[in-house]
Amino acid sequence: MSEPLSEDTLHRRFGEAGRSLPPEVTLPPGDDLAVVGHDDPILIGSDQVVLGRHVHPDESPYAIGRKAILRNLSDVAAMAARPVATVAAATLGPGHSMEWATELHRGLHETALAWKAPLVGGDLATHAVEDGPTVITVSIVARPATASGRVVTRTGGRPGDLLAVTGTLGGSLESGGGGRHLDFTPRVHEAIALTDAMNENLVAMMDLSDGVARDAGRLASAGTVVARIDIDSVPTTSGCDWRAALTDGEDYELLLACRTPPPPEVMSTPITVIGRLEAPSPGLPAGSVVVGEGETSERIDHLGWEHRQEG
Repeated sequence: MSEPLSEDTLHRRFGEAGRSLPPEVTLPPGDDLAVVGHDDPILIGSDQVVLGRHVHPDESPYAIGRKAILRNLSDVAAMAARPVATVAAATLGPGHSMEWATELHRGLHETALAWKAPLVGGDLATHAVEDGPTVITVSIVARPATASGRVVTRTGGRPGDLLAVTGTLGGSLESGGGGRHLDFTPRVHEAIALTDAMNENLVAMMDLSDGVARDAGRLASAGTVVARIDIDSVPTTSGCDWRAALTDGEDYELLLACRTPPPPEVMSTPITVIGRLEAPSPGLPAGSVVVGEGETSERIDHLGWEHRQEG
C-alpha cells in the first residue's frame, strides 16, 4: 500500500537532501528563505510545467521534475548567464502518492545540482478540488558569466543582421525526435562561449521554446524589425519538414542575431544561419516572420505554440 501524502514528511526529506548543497548556500532549505552568497548583479526568472499541457500526465515524476529545471536553465542560456540557485513550488493534483512526490523532488534536486543551480527551497500544496491540475513552478537565480560581464538580450537586432540557430529543430515532442523535450541539454556553456567569441557581433539571443515561427517574431518585435527565414537552410531533425521544424516548439535551442557570420559550431554544437533581419514595410510590420521571397513569401509568425483557452 502506498504511503499517504504528508507535507511535513516531504519537507523533512527535502531538507535532508538540502544538507549536501554547495558551500555558497549558507542557509539551506528549512527556513522561510534560503541564503545564497553572491556579490555580482543577478538575473531572476521563473517557468512552470503543467501536467497535461507541457508533459503527458503519465510521464515519470522524475522526468517532469528534470524538465522543470531544464526549462529555466534554457532561459539562463539565452542571456549568456550562469545559474546560481533554484527554488520550486509544486501544487499537486489529487491521486499523487508520497512515492510520486518524492520522485518529482529527486528529479528537481538532482538536475539542479548537476547544473550547479542547487534547489535551495520552495513550497508544496495539494488541490482541494477533484480535478485540480498538477503544476510545478521553478524560479532561478543566475549571474552574468561572460568575460565582459555582458548580458545578451532580445533587443539588439537591426536590419541586415543574420539569424542563426544552434542544433536541429522539430520533432521534440514526437518519438522521432527522441522525446528530447523531457531531457534536452540547455545551451548554457555554448551561449557563454559564443558570446565571448563573437563579442559585440552577437547582438540578440533567446531560447526556442515555442518554435522559430513564433519566437523569431518576438526577437524581431524587440528589435523593431522583420525576420525572413530561408527554409532551405533550416537544420531539421530527421523526419521533419521545414514547417514542423519552425512550428513544433519545445526545441530549447538558441536563436541569435549576428552582425557577422557566426562560427559553424560551438563546443561541438552546430550553428546554422537560417535567415536575416529586415526593416519593416507597409505590408510587413515589425515582428513579422516571413518565409520565401516576393510573391511566394508567406507570413508564419501566427504559427508555433501559444497558450489559448479552449472552449
